[in-house]
Amino acid sequence: MTLATPPPITHRTAEENLGLGYLASALRENGQSVQIVDGWLNGLSSHDLASEILKNPPKTFLGFSCYRSNMERTMEVANLVRQSGLDVPLVVGGYGPTFESEEFLKAGFDIVVRGEAEETILDLFSYFTKGTPALPQIQGISYMDNGEVRHNPTRPLKLNIDEISFPSRETMDITIKRRSAVHIASARGCQAHCVFCSIVAFQKLSEGPQWRQRSIKNFVDELDILNKQGSKYFKVIDDSFIEPPRDKAWCTSLADEIQGRGLNIRLRSSIRADRVTDGVIRELKRAGFFAFSCGIENASDSALKRMGKSANSEQNKQALEIFKKYGIYVQAGHILFDHGTTMQELEENYDFMRKYVWTISKGTFTEMYAADGTPFTKLLANKKLLKEDDKGLGNNTYEVQDSEARKVYKAMKLWHKSHIRTYDMTIDAISAPKALEPAELELFHPLCIELREKDLDFMREALDLVEEGLTEAQVVEYTQAKIDSSKTWYVDFEKKVLGAYEKTGLVYDADENPFIN
Repeated sequence: MTLATPPPITHRTAEENLGLGYLASALRENGQSVQIVDGWLNGLSSHDLASEILKNPPKTFLGFSCYRSNMERTMEVANLVRQSGLDVPLVVGGYGPTFESEEFLKAGFDIVVRGEAEETILDLFSYFTKGTPALPQIQGISYMDNGEVRHNPTRPLKLNIDEISFPSRETMDITIKRRSAVHIASARGCQAHCVFCSIVAFQKLSEGPQWRQRSIKNFVDELDILNKQGSKYFKVIDDSFIEPPRDKAWCTSLADEIQGRGLNIRLRSSIRADRVTDGVIRELKRAGFFAFSCGIENASDSALKRMGKSANSEQNKQALEIFKKYGIYVQAGHILFDHGTTMQELEENYDFMRKYVWTISKGTFTEMYAADGTPFTKLLANKKLLKEDDKGLGNNTYEVQDSEARKVYKAMKLWHKSHIRTYDMTIDAISAPKALEPAELELFHPLCIELREKDLDFMREALDLVEEGLTEAQVVEYTQAKIDSSKTWYVDFEKKVLGAYEKTGLVYDADENPFIN
């Protein structure tokens, strides 16, 4: 059989798809032959991916791993292989299909897997080859039955994830060649309750704890194997690396285990601001961590409350000071705008971003994404503020309600769109992160700061213009004139970024950012 994924429409450069590796490993442990075709890592268009699949056509079923950002491409590839005459069941799973199962069934997929799939895929293989268990008995799937959509009960989450086989790694060589970090997971889920988060919504669909962890030994065993195979740089793709019962003592044990095995590795993961303590970060740095993604999201307590964030603004500041103390790179997640943003909140965020300009940011302009299935989207719908995606793919929109804040929103969005590719290219080396040595990372960090300071200069101007009483049309006109007069600066700046890419051998081959439209 074949497991495939099309490239997502994203401003990020290609990374491993660990989900495909886990599914392939589960099938192979049960004696099945599996081919993985990763369209993202291999830079394949939809037509190229379909052609690659058809070179060795699957005989049992064709499975797709699908994010939200490659849903349309997944449907396109499925249609292409169907048109070629491939007559095997089409199965799809992942975040996108889990929340948009009916759209995928209407598009011609035979089975949608909702939630985690290592056990479900074995049941499906048995069904397709032996006829048992019958489809109504397979948990966690949706399918068409005589023209009607059937949603079977969800499959409970697997409690002991040490029992899950290590993922297959046939795409690791491509990952290393691209100077990308190798993916690994030490836990699944998150205990937070952020209203905008698809991760929490995904985990809550199934019965079981929202967060489950591997043992230190099991996790480091896999790190050890991969390190011996040539991997040094790892992206620990946990949604939340530190959750109870993990604490400083656990971090000490992890560092001791890694150092005791003599592993020469560098690690990056994601951590909540309210889980950051001096002792935790000190021990994780000793374990080899050099960077974290941290969902700061906002500097205003009123905005953080709307977002359902566990940390307050003071905890956010304390976390960043600890990161700075230990020389940790921080991709500080930031959501500047949502439906309730006020001018006071924007001023608080401006001051905060000026103070912590050294953090890595995806852009001064950011807005909360209204993904299907999240509490935020349900809230907007209840308030009659949601503009639903007419394609049915969950790309919903809304407006900032405060008229003054909305002027700043429109100005900053127009400004950011004018140089968004430069911004995404500049931060990718650290935010991805790429497999770079410390001296190489330092080529990019000052550039990230310089670019952010330029954005903040404009943000100050936009705030001042609105506070002076200019109309929306006047603010937009000023913004466009500022964009035109800044073109030379961005051309010169991009030359410096390309110079850093040339020195490090990196290639930026991502799409335009799909979240700014």
